[in-house]
Amino acid sequence: MVFGFGKKKTVENPASPVQHQREASLHEIPTIIKEFEGPRISNILQEAKRLKTEIELNQKNIHGISLHLESDDLKLDDVDKNLKTVGKRGKDAVVATIKKETSVKLTNIQRYEDVVAVNNEVSQTLKRIGDILGLHTRVMHVFARKYADKLKEEIAKLAQNRNALQILINEHESFKADCSSILDLIEKINNLKIEEKQKNHRLIEIRNEKNETLHTVTRLELEISGLRAKPEHREFLEVQKKIDSLSHEKHEVKRKIDAQFAKIARPLSKYSYVSSFDKPMKKLMEELISDPYEVISIHNKEPVIEILQAVAKSVVAGNVSVKDSDKAIELIEETIDKVDEFLKLKAAFTKKISDLEVSLNVFDVKTLEAKEKELEKARSNIADLETSDEKIEKGIKENKSEYDTIKLEIETKMTRLNNGKVIIKT
Repeated sequence: MVFGFGKKKTVENPASPVQHQREASLHEIPTIIKEFEGPRISNILQEAKRLKTEIELNQKNIHGISLHLESDDLKLDDVDKNLKTVGKRGKDAVVATIKKETSVKLTNIQRYEDVVAVNNEVSQTLKRIGDILGLHTRVMHVFARKYADKLKEEIAKLAQNRNALQILINEHESFKADCSSILDLIEKINNLKIEEKQKNHRLIEIRNEKNETLHTVTRLELEISGLRAKPEHREFLEVQKKIDSLSHEKHEVKRKIDAQFAKIARPLSKYSYVSSFDKPMKKLMEELISDPYEVISIHNKEPVIEILQAVAKSVVAGNVSVKDSDKAIELIEETIDKVDEFLKLKAAFTKKISDLEVSLNVFDVKTLEAKEKELEKARSNIADLETSDEKIEKGIKENKSEYDTIKLEIETKMTRLNNGKVIIKT
């Protein structure tokens, strides 16, 4: 026989039929939970006290068996000396442990915590008795079989009562877990309500802002349409068209200047490496090589001629090597002679542009451009506001869906606690 007294599988009592239906608001739930808890605790204490009485009777019976075992010589005098020693030692160990464990007074049950304490105390008693009997199983089987059977029977009753106590505790711990879960769910719903209120407030702000922006768009469209309808605007567009049409003339002047300087590009580029000009003049020479059209001006006339003359002198002196020095000098002098011509061409073009640009002042184009930019920004804002509106609307729907899910979960848990249907009022 093996003395082991593990916990029996706890089987909850089948739920009683639904007896009634109850409606409650969320803020009433904590009070209702307390209403549920009071009678449950009272029933647990009442049943636990009854079980404790039975457990104490079990302990008393087990204690009595151990006393009988203690006074019984088990006919050990008739066996081998070594077996007698083993038998006596085993008997004494079993008796001592059982007497000690069954003499301990259990906690007086006044509160639920006392029920847990008694359950732990009885569990420890069962473990220690089971351990000592398991350790001396052979001795009990061979020399004290009738006591072993009696002990097994009484310990089984003790274990059964302890298991009943454990079921009470398990059921109440499950009840407490459900209560805690319900309160957490209520907190979630409260947070969802706050969040939904904030989102609705933000939605109102966005829609008000969108309406104001739509009014702004309408106003700007009317103002822009009015500005474009003015005769001055039409005149402005015509002048602008003429200015744009002169781009080919600028291109032609630039082509002539670039072509002339292309003829002396080689000596001019080589001279840039050997020149003794100061930093401003060297920078001007680099710009002249890169884009002669932009450099040729009344302001730069003298420095440009100075650069070209210096290049010619370097070619004559042999400081700048070219294939045909005479031809190079001739082209450089030709370029110097054409500087005035280029200046006149640029001046004529610039005057045409300037005269036309003066005519542009007939219309305040900056005001129109500013309003067009403002309109573009307003339309972009409307698009952003619509995106935010959709996002918040989606969030509100998700909140409502989550609210319904949590509400149903609370109703399910409350129904289980109440043993009757509980409906949450919205």
